[in-house]
Amino acid sequence: MKKLLFVATAAALMTLASCKNNDSVSTLTLPVTAYNMITNTLDGGEPVVAGSVYRFNFDMVAGTTTMGTELPMGTGNISFVTGTMPFTTGMYQFENNYYQIINVEKLQAGTTSTQENITDLECQLTPMAYMPPQVQGAPAVSYPSDYRYSIMHYNIGAYRVRTFWSDMTFRGETTASYADKDGVQKSFINKDMMYRVILNIKEKTATVVLYNVKLSEEVNQTVNNMVLEKLPVSFNASGIHVNGSDIVAKVYENGTATSNPEYTFDNFSCDIMGELTSASILYKIAGKNNGQFSGNWITKVGKE
Repeated sequence: MKKLLFVATAAALMTLASCKNNDSVSTLTLPVTAYNMITNTLDGGEPVVAGSVYRFNFDMVAGTTTMGTELPMGTGNISFVTGTMPFTTGMYQFENNYYQIINVEKLQAGTTSTQENITDLECQLTPMAYMPPQVQGAPAVSYPSDYRYSIMHYNIGAYRVRTFWSDMTFRGETTASYADKDGVQKSFINKDMMYRVILNIKEKTATVVLYNVKLSEEVNQTVNNMVLEKLPVSFNASGIHVNGSDIVAKVYENGTATSNPEYTFDNFSCDIMGELTSASILYKIAGKNNGQFSGNWITKVGKE
């Protein structure tokens, strides 16, 4: 990833605002859709997970923004609009293109409609998410509004809020372990495999699609895709957890998904934790191949 430009003012957003409104303007309202994991840090119970729209109101001349939304919290909903917060923008190279990143950060960001303090707010609005390969028949990719993903966390009183998206494609490194035909234990590293996790928030299930599957050096063929459906999903204070066992994978070919018992997953687990941008995945296929993966679904730009 290469950095092209980083500015502490809103000059980079002036072009965006002018394009949206066909005129030279000094303010811009940007709606950003996201899912929220809302955790009560006092009782440590199961988080509330809900979608919302964050509305950012940028003042390009002053280099500031406010942010507002409505969230389910406690026994009802609360709404808020933060106080004025500084923001920075930058252009970064990702996947052979340049994209604009917006950073917002404020230690004391304001109060809610119920007079709770909003603190420790860090937000990055970015389009730099990995996309899955095109597979005929596979579920269409779901995008947030304006193709901007939100990597954000903040506190509202005793509640911790973290944002994420429901359609994430993880890239990184897969390490496979297996026994060859002589029973010798071997390992194999695959950096081309990808894991797409599609969450059904309402049903608490997930569809997981594995791409470019090759888990041993001796196998010449790479399986284009394997699909695991309706895996149970749970949420807790550490993050999002997808688990399943005895799952017969389907393979999409010519637009049709067909079950293949040869690709039966004895077990599968995926843990998305921290800022909800990275995952650790473990699985075993047909009692032979063990896979271990770690990687990210989105690239976060570090602080300057």
